[in-house]
Amino acid sequence: MKVTLVSTYTLPTPPIAYGGEVFYWHIANELGKRGHEVTLIGAGGSQCPFNGKVVYVPSTANGQIDYSKEDWIVRTYKEILMDSDIVHDCSLDHIVAEKLRHLYGKKEIINTINGHTYYMPRPPFNVVTGSKFWQEDAQKHGLKTEMIYWGVDTDFYTPGEEKEDYLLWLARFHPDKGLDIALDMSEYLGFNLKVAGSLSFSDHQKFGQQYLDRIKNIKNVEYVQLPLDSTHQEAKRDLMRKARAFLYPVQYQECFGMVVAESMACGTPVIATKNGAMPELIEDGASGFLCETKRDFVEALTKKLPNFEELRRHHRGYDIWEGAREKALQFDVKKSVTEYEVLYQKVVEGYQW
Repeated sequence: MKVTLVSTYTLPTPPIAYGGEVFYWHIANELGKRGHEVTLIGAGGSQCPFNGKVVYVPSTANGQIDYSKEDWIVRTYKEILMDSDIVHDCSLDHIVAEKLRHLYGKKEIINTINGHTYYMPRPPFNVVTGSKFWQEDAQKHGLKTEMIYWGVDTDFYTPGEEKEDYLLWLARFHPDKGLDIALDMSEYLGFNLKVAGSLSFSDHQKFGQQYLDRIKNIKNVEYVQLPLDSTHQEAKRDLMRKARAFLYPVQYQECFGMVVAESMACGTPVIATKNGAMPELIEDGASGFLCETKRDFVEALTKKLPNFEELRRHHRGYDIWEGAREKALQFDVKKSVTEYEVLYQKVVEGYQW
């Protein structure tokens, strides 16, 4: 099957560091490995998928939004897009899908959205969300979607040898991601915390500097600056592997949570709120702990996690670290691609929603 996957113009696919583009990359690359003829349309620096090709769209700096870029994609790559058996639009604003359908009559299109963007394409059609929570939330807004879980590379994110005495927070620097609460608890309870945040975009930098100023004054909190080069993912994986647990008191309705699945794939349980899709990713007491209040977090950090650590020394059955890995395997990106292949075929045969 000829598949054209349209990624974003703000970051390369895959990105060096932060970004959902890594999921789009895995889809494109895995499709190529399965014999599909894949064309990836992405920002400068994007890689060529297996058995395919990459063509570029001029990128913007610091995540700046420029809707004209997606219009440019249609004008420049119309022939490639129209000749595809499936156009998989993962772009920011889905103007590509809009124009192909409404101006040129192409129906073999799937739209994977990132976040609560239930208004696009305009009007929405053939939209795919990445968790049950996400699908149900879209339904509340009047949008019917198909659901295919986002996935991570569990062949890359694997458990390491030994744990070290720290918890890990890793996400983009934004109050939504709960770093304020993580710092409060670390300061109050005294556990070692490593913080690794994205400074990729301007809003990340704004909040990031505020957090870094605070971290300087907490002796048991360490900021880890991950390298912005080809070793970034390995350094990130190393932090995840060695952490006792991943602390994620996310404060908004997280649609999926890639870092959660990546951490669990490394054999690191996650302590998180119940917001968004967290209850789908984390099995409370088996692959991590779900919390509603700060009291819940304190109990998880001072009683539940230490209790599992002590029991692990005496009984193999008490192992949330293996439980985390087993749960993460449910979100392997290869499973996502298999489900997309089925959906592609249905769309080619005329299915629309």
